[in-house]
Amino acid sequence: MQLELKSLVMLARESVADPRGVARSLMAMNLPMEARWLGMAVTVALSVLLTQLALLVMQVPSGGQLGGMMGSPASAAATQLGIMLALSLGIGHVGRMLGGKGNFPDALLLVTWAEFVLVLLQVIQMVAALIFPFSSVLIGFAGVALFFWQLTQFTAELHGFTNPVKVFFGLLAGFFAAAFALVVVLSILGVSPAELGA
Repeated sequence: MQLELKSLVMLARESVADPRGVARSLMAMNLPMEARWLGMAVTVALSVLLTQLALLVMQVPSGGQLGGMMGSPASAAATQLGIMLALSLGIGHVGRMLGGKGNFPDALLLVTWAEFVLVLLQVIQMVAALIFPFSSVLIGFAGVALFFWQLTQFTAELHGFTNPVKVFFGLLAGFFAAAFALVVVLSILGVSPAELGA
């Protein structure tokens, strides 16, 4: 499979209809670890760039809470990298603890791909915001649903799980556990959520 833009877009469309088939195709490519790390870095860079463009289009003040959280490209990139890495570790290692057969490299690849599909959707969202502003909100909600849909199916395929419903609720539990752990760590460090948005 050639990693050209056209083939990537076609594969992204296929990810909606047949995410497990796409997951098998991606894992079958046997990409070297360097390529997987590079893919994650490029995906995060594209996402941050599009976010910065969206903030300019929406004219979000840099001093506001939204501008504070996403206005700095460095902090936005670091946050997104951390989230994707935590997701990959959780999906890869926790899945194996629960009897799965997957591994971290493939988990990293699939999480990166799920995020790349969101980047493509982000482009559509930006164009829609210029034409029909309210539609961009609906696309945003659709993006969240699509991300969880893909992540559920990808995780099931990665580990050979047969019940996607259990996988979905397992992912939700993992998200809540990670969020709680983050709040605890920040509390210990004396950092409040309000300070993060400043």
